[in-house]
Amino acid sequence: MTPEEILDLVREHAAAEAKNDAERTLATLVDEPTYEFWPMGVGFTGGDLARTFYLEQYPKFAQRVTNYGVLGEWANDSCGIQEYWVETDGETRHMVMSMMPVEGDLLAGEKLYCGEAFVEALLGPLTAHLKPL
Repeated sequence: MTPEEILDLVREHAAAEAKNDAERTLATLVDEPTYEFWPMGVGFTGGDLARTFYLEQYPKFAQRVTNYGVLGEWANDSCGIQEYWVETDGETRHMVMSMMPVEGDLLAGEKLYCGEAFVEALLGPLTAHLKPL
């Protein structure tokens, strides 16, 4: 994929998340995506857990999001990156850098550079599934 095609895929993934459209979001991912959270050094891999996240936990997180904005986007021939902020509960602003590697024509998951409070808000009870990397 070209960097422009990768950015289009990254934007499609983000737009699907913003609309809370689980099936559309999952369609941008490989069957067994990997999610990493840095600097915590934890993550998870697996299609079943990703599906549970997008169908069950993400809607709960989305209800808490009161505002968000993209600060920048970059891509090369192997990944796309988005820098953004997310406001939850009308008061907490989380800064996030998400690197999304590509496998074939799909995203292999995300490497998120963010604070622990964002990870806890995003994953809720699914934080119990995080493993050290």
